[in-house]
Amino acid sequence: MAEARIEELPKRVARGLDPVYLLAGEEPLLIEEALDGLRAQARAAGFAEREVLHVETGFSWSRLGEVADNLSLFSERRIIELRMPNGKPGREGASALRDYASAPPEDTLLIVICGRLDPAQRKSAWAAALAGAGVMSYAWPVPREALPRWIAERARQRGVSLDREAVAVIAERNEGNLLALAQEIDKLALLADGKAMSGAQARDAVSDSARFAIFDLPEAVLAGDLPRTRRIARRLRAEGEEPVLVLWGLAREFRVLTDLQATQRPGGDRQAVLRRHRVWKNRQARLQQLAQEAPREAWAKLLSRAAAADRVLKGAERRRPWDELIELASDAARLAGHGKQPEDLTWQ
Repeated sequence: MAEARIEELPKRVARGLDPVYLLAGEEPLLIEEALDGLRAQARAAGFAEREVLHVETGFSWSRLGEVADNLSLFSERRIIELRMPNGKPGREGASALRDYASAPPEDTLLIVICGRLDPAQRKSAWAAALAGAGVMSYAWPVPREALPRWIAERARQRGVSLDREAVAVIAERNEGNLLALAQEIDKLALLADGKAMSGAQARDAVSDSARFAIFDLPEAVLAGDLPRTRRIARRLRAEGEEPVLVLWGLAREFRVLTDLQATQRPGGDRQAVLRRHRVWKNRQARLQQLAQEAPREAWAKLLSRAAAADRVLKGAERRRPWDELIELASDAARLAGHGKQPEDLTWQ
């Protein structure tokens, strides 16, 4: 099975075209840019004709075979783009894709474009068949810690020199929204006109288009990042996220940490707690550190406060749900950041 990270695809394509490509992932911008590069390379190689098939309700998978079998009157080499956003071809589609991959037509380039694929879809027989006949390239989200480097490199490619503060401003205001981030860099390229751009200039020019998922809030809390915790919570409120889901994400972490703190007593088994809560290995060290450094029962108190916030969310107590959530998340971030119980925690 041939696989290539989306950012590695241009170099592979430059060495020669494969007969089949599966482009999928969670970053539409990266997929479309990879597709543009693939089309350009194909045109340079003489693939002058392109036919696009959209897999939607009522789509007949016999179309793929018909298009592949039909000889072009205008070009000896052609591209078939098959757009399948949900990555679910069904039994008929899976069979059609496997059949195509088993004997790709000469002088035809098949590009299958999908959105996010879950692990089962990425390991499915049809995906494996396409990758076996060519290349599968998946666009993973750019990690937050890698975003500054991504911004600086993209700006450099567009002739913009950004100082460290400018990069930080762009990353902060466009986190979770790669398309908006790319558009901001293009805008800055026009404004800079070949000159270096400072943080102050970027702050004046860049709008706030950050997007956050519910699980970004617990991540910020456990990192002890109070400003980011508040920013995410307020943005989730502005975007109309359900408070009960936000509270669930926080309470789940508090429950794990409460159970981990309890294992500090004789006979406690941390690994059993981690297994029971199905904590990923890359998170285990941080959670154990937070449980060990926090004052005794600190996380249990926050879990109790989460239960109280739940009553507010259900209307049993007349207080503002989001005010409760922001205060709860902020105090948890303070605890995680200090490693000790701060004087201004509201649950003291």
